Amino acid sequence: MNYSLVVNGFGNAFLQEFGCPCPRCARKEPVANVSVSILGREDDGRIAWHVLVDVGLGVVNSLRNTFSADEARVDCLLFTHWHPDHSLELNRLGETMRRTARRRGEPFSRIPAWCREGTGKWLAKNFSYEWHRCLDGRPTKESEPPGTLLDPVPLGAKGIAITPVSVSHAGADISAENFKERRYNCACFVVQTATKKTALLWDLDGGNTWIANPETEAQRKAVRLLSGADYLLLDCFSWSVEEVAGFGTGHLSFATAREFARALRPRETLLVHMGGHEDGEGNPGWGWTDRQWEDEALKLWRRDGLPGTVRVPVLGEEITI
Repeated sequence: MNYSLVVNGFGNAFLQEFGCPCPRCARKEPVANVSVSILGREDDGRIAWHVLVDVGLGVVNSLRNTFSADEARVDCLLFTHWHPDHSLELNRLGETMRRTARRRGEPFSRIPAWCREGTGKWLAKNFSYEWHRCLDGRPTKESEPPGTLLDPVPLGAKGIAITPVSVSHAGADISAENFKERRYNCACFVVQTATKKTALLWDLDGGNTWIANPETEAQRKAVRLLSGADYLLLDCFSWSVEEVAGFGTGHLSFATAREFARALRPRETLLVHMGGHEDGEGNPGWGWTDRQWEDEALKLWRRDGLPGTVRVPVLGEEITI
């Protein structure tokens, strides 16, 4: 089996804001929330296995634009967390896969879905119909603190492993049963094949200081797994701001992303979830296009001697892993 990763989206939560005049919101090209597909291809190029990570706004269109009708399949769905920009097209995905099975004259099997226990409770609450009709939900039975390696995702595929790591993400670390109760619901993923390592590290906040400065053996173990990746897809929501009006953004600024990359030493860093609105009009980051984000990030990367290189991914690109 030959494995690859396809970028289905890398946009921030609100993509293009209604009423915002900035150049980023004025774009006409397709956009989608952060999502990737992990593919297993046969030697002849046929897709034999497809794991989808997150299914926010625009993701199903990305799948349609990348894959042919004959290639339409999802063997497993992974959720980093429950926020709408990572789950909003759950109905569209589930129902179109159900309809595709009917067109093919095949029985529909609910899509196996991995998530953390707290995220499973939120999805069952917010998407009750889809959770029971379209998904075979397989939530964990834990709420481990940030910097904890979780059990590998059961995949049933050879030559690949996907290991979740607990992270904190302000605004998502909330119990679905009691809004005042903090519960760790979010995960990043490390994808390992025989030759490559890829870290999917988005939707986490700057409070994950353990990434640069692990203090416990559990945290050091998690950092060892995250370190030295061939590809690091890294959250970069703003240029310098991580707090607005006394509230955290729940994401990384480029300043923090840079320090995490310095600690993890990937071969290539791909910035995702860029926004810039929180930086404020007229300040660096506000309204930047993807090209501006990449150019400005690369300048500082080279200036500071950070490991590897940095860029913004291209929608629909396929990377051999």
